[in-house]
Parts: sequence; C-alpha cells; structure tokens
Amino acid sequence: MRSRIVRETETGVSMSYVKVANSADVAEGALVPVEAGGEKLLATRVGGTAYVTQRKCPHLGFNLCKGRLEGEALVCPLHKAKFDLHTGRIERDPKLLFIGMKAKSDLRTYPVKEEDGAILAAL
Repeated sequence: MRSRIVRETETGVSMSYVKVANSADVAEGALVPVEAGGEKLLATRVGGTAYVTQRKCPHLGFNLCKGRLEGEALVCPLHKAKFDLHTGRIERDPKLLFIGMKAKSDLRTYPVKEEDGAILAAL
C-alpha cells in the first residue's frame, strides 16, 4: 500500500505526492529504477537534490537507467539525447551513428520533495 501526501502549492493547487524511494537508496550520481503509481520511473540525485523522471526515453523507449549524467542533465545511452533534469527539456537532439534527428518530445519530470527519509514525487 502506498502512502500519499497532499500539499497545497503556492498557486493554491493541490498536489498529491507518493513515495517513490527511500532517500538512502538514491546515492549521488546514481540512476535508480523505481516504480510508483503504476509507472516505471528513474530516481537520481545531483548536488544533493533528488529528481524523478520517466524511465524510458521519449524517443525510442530505451531504458534511461543505463544512461549517464552530465551535470544536471540525463543522457540517453542509445542516441545521446540530453535532457534537463529540472524541466525535462531536450538540451541536445538525438543522434544515431551519423544520422542526426530532431527531438519531438521532452522527458517527463515530476515535482519532488524529501521528507522523513523518503523521496516523494507528484505523479
């Protein structure tokens, strides 16, 4: 059974947070596969801040947990597309071998809070 925490944002909109991982299980620079709310997600930590994103690349569906971090960006291991962890926006378009492509979609990211040793995301 998952626990939900409901918070009101600065704009007065309620957001429902669900636990996706224990804080101790997501080390600095690690790309950790997690599941919550029926979704396959990726949790990571950069500069002490936790981030949660969709696990599959939005272009070809490759597992981003096999990718790498470049600063505060996540890089797809298949075609090297680079996504901003804050916004999910594409920072570098995908490229396979010598074929450059134009990205059509950004990476889905989720609002995150850490409380009582848990990483919570608004799914």
